[in-house]
Amino acid sequence: MVKAKIPSCGHCGKNAEIELEYTRQNLCSSCFSKVFEKRVRKANHKFQMFKRGDLVVVGVSGGKDSGALLYILSKMAGEIGFEVKPVLVDEGIHGYRNKALKEAEKLCEKRGLELEIFSYKKLFGKTMDEVMKARDEGKVKGKACSFCGVFRKKALNQAALELKATKVAIGHNADDVAQTFLMNLLRAEGERNERFRIVDKPKKGFVPRVRPLVFNTEKETALFCLTNDIPFHLGECPYSSEAFRAEVKGFLNETEEKYPGVKFNLLHSFLQNQEWLDEKTGKSGEEKEMRYCEECSSPSSGRKCKACELKEKLGS
Repeated sequence: MVKAKIPSCGHCGKNAEIELEYTRQNLCSSCFSKVFEKRVRKANHKFQMFKRGDLVVVGVSGGKDSGALLYILSKMAGEIGFEVKPVLVDEGIHGYRNKALKEAEKLCEKRGLELEIFSYKKLFGKTMDEVMKARDEGKVKGKACSFCGVFRKKALNQAALELKATKVAIGHNADDVAQTFLMNLLRAEGERNERFRIVDKPKKGFVPRVRPLVFNTEKETALFCLTNDIPFHLGECPYSSEAFRAEVKGFLNETEEKYPGVKFNLLHSFLQNQEWLDEKTGKSGEEKEMRYCEECSSPSSGRKCKACELKEKLGS
């Protein structure tokens, strides 16, 4: 019986362990990790994310994306000369966040970093479980992500302001960017794609968010964590099934299986659109004059920011 030949790593010639179908590459685990980290450095260089003296809050969740992000940025911090501060936003989802928190704590301990925790309960008066209970009782209306997305963004920004951070790094990967781009198109909300950025434009009262994993896929992020023994919690948020994103994610995963590279095609279409907008509107200025929430002074499109509006509806 003839044994199947093990493919060789396209970089070093050793036995390959990982196949990247969309680039037709076979890589050993060591070379794969180098490719993954190189893409993060590419994102930093292309979008000018970090500079010497920055204090970077890294949004960690205990999941694979934020785990890979913290692992790499804690290495880059010493090379470039910036400081990393991991922050976990505790939504208060029993059986999910408490388990993920333990993995985040393990990683921070391994990297010699102190984890800061900011909770929905403390900031908004209710846990996410309590918000959903109020929703199910008919006291408020809306899908889980309508509340959670707003509160998470607000909590992470509040943490960054309190810690005097200059940047907030979040674990959005290539899949996330492609999903967001497609969702906005499917909803006929093209203006959202104008505001959605790999590096946020500067706004008073809002610490710019950056997305260093933009050139790596979700699957690759999981492989990177497994290859480098990065602890992470593998589990979906129990409320995520309500989200439109779940439908788009499933569609893109199925399409990627048939046509490898589709996700990166969407990503590059998004980036081309951003480049066109930057040429048209200017890269550094704010899109329009910003208003500020009369309750918390955060940037807002109206009298109150969305977080304060939701908090009021919940009676918090």
